[in-house]
Amino acid sequence: MGERIGHFGLFHSLKTQMVFGTMLLLGITIGSISYSLIIHEKMILKNEIERSVALHGKNIAMSSAKALLRPDPEFELYPLIDQIIKRSTQVVSVMVTDSEGLIQGHHILQKIGKPYREDLIGYQPVTVGEDGEGGSLYQKYDSYYFVTPVRSLDKEIGKVYLVYSKEEFHRSINRAIMITLICASAAFVLGITLSLIGFRMISRPLDILIAGTRSFGEGNLDERIEVRTKNELRLLAESFNEMATKISAAQTELITKERMARELEIAREIQSTLLPKNVSAPPGFEIGHYYRSATEVGGDYLDVIPIDESKTVLVMADVSGKGVPGLVVMGMVKIMVQEFATKGLSPKTVINRLNSSLAKTTKDNMFVTFFYGIFDRDNSELLFSNAGHNPLVIYSHSTGASRFLKMSGMPLGIMPEKYFSERLMEYRCRLEPGDLVLQYTDGLNESRNETGERFKFERILGISDRQAGYGAKKLVSTLIETEQEFRGPMPQADDITLLALSATVRQPSNKEQTGV
Repeated sequence: MGERIGHFGLFHSLKTQMVFGTMLLLGITIGSISYSLIIHEKMILKNEIERSVALHGKNIAMSSAKALLRPDPEFELYPLIDQIIKRSTQVVSVMVTDSEGLIQGHHILQKIGKPYREDLIGYQPVTVGEDGEGGSLYQKYDSYYFVTPVRSLDKEIGKVYLVYSKEEFHRSINRAIMITLICASAAFVLGITLSLIGFRMISRPLDILIAGTRSFGEGNLDERIEVRTKNELRLLAESFNEMATKISAAQTELITKERMARELEIAREIQSTLLPKNVSAPPGFEIGHYYRSATEVGGDYLDVIPIDESKTVLVMADVSGKGVPGLVVMGMVKIMVQEFATKGLSPKTVINRLNSSLAKTTKDNMFVTFFYGIFDRDNSELLFSNAGHNPLVIYSHSTGASRFLKMSGMPLGIMPEKYFSERLMEYRCRLEPGDLVLQYTDGLNESRNETGERFKFERILGISDRQAGYGAKKLVSTLIETEQEFRGPMPQADDITLLALSATVRQPSNKEQTGV
């Protein structure tokens, strides 16, 4: 009987069962986590490249609009398309057609002027987010196919057809799988090694317990075995495992939340330093401004920078990305703008230098629309340039009407210096008493209500006709109140920023201020 008690099969050993059980548990856990990470990484990469393709196609459409309005669009579209294909190895082909379906832009000159027949054999439609609005995205194993209209004044004047390679996407997925498997294998080996070390430490009390049991069975009646030791070991292991699992999960969740909250708090603090605190208007003029981000950290930027007693710089920008990436770009823009403003550089020079810097530092799928003006109080004149930003609203007190000034210029960070500079212009606007200029970001005109209707440019112009005569601050506050009433319970989809400058005529009465 003593022989049978002293010897048992290998797989009946508690040590062996714990080792194999741990190996199985580690394998299942690490395998499940690795599989989830691979699937998650694949979805993130897929969504990112689809948004990038849609944004790339819309940028090309926006860049092609002016060319299609001219009698010889191919002279502008060919170098544009050739440059895009050379800059991006993932772009397989870009083609621009006019409203009649004739090819007006292609990197192969022989195809220009010929009709284009769309062939979607093998492609499947893909649903994309906001960046794909206004276009259709299709995919097959090796490429994406994106079609988006080219518009001018809300009229379709042509289409852009973009074929984007999936080669980099597949390489990224394979690389992610390889890295995940390597990390999982290392974690498994490390886990087993540490577990074996731990089991050896835990097995020591078990050896003492077995030795005591044998001693007692051999007749050493003075040997005392604390049964409580066995019970405590079992209960301690169960309680510790349960407690460790809960604490580990809770601690990981707490650390993640605290880190995210701290990062957002730091980002908000940084952003608050980038926006103007106290805006003072030149004597005889009034400045109205407003900023509200759609998320914790926005990508809009406005600034009012006094240069000297007579000149003030007015700045507005909209970074394509939101959150912390947009904030980083916004911070870069502000630092450069502050430096250029103090040097007294012209608006065109400032924007050209900004474009050169951002083209080298920002990602391909990020860009910045930018407005830069220098107001001279001595001659009541605003000298300004625009890089892809919204049309400027100009109100004339003498006529009591507002109008849009559409300005040439491409967004910062996406076009070569020469091509960008050729399309950049400077404008002048003299403000007579009672006149007003208003600049804003597209979060205002693209705001939507519950029915999906947009706030639109026409509504901005109508409000300006009625309220601009009361000054910059009154117009800005009325626009914001009207937008909030229009949007209703719908969440704000994009950052909203406004900046207005008016020449003072008089102070309206309380009755006038309440009238519309």
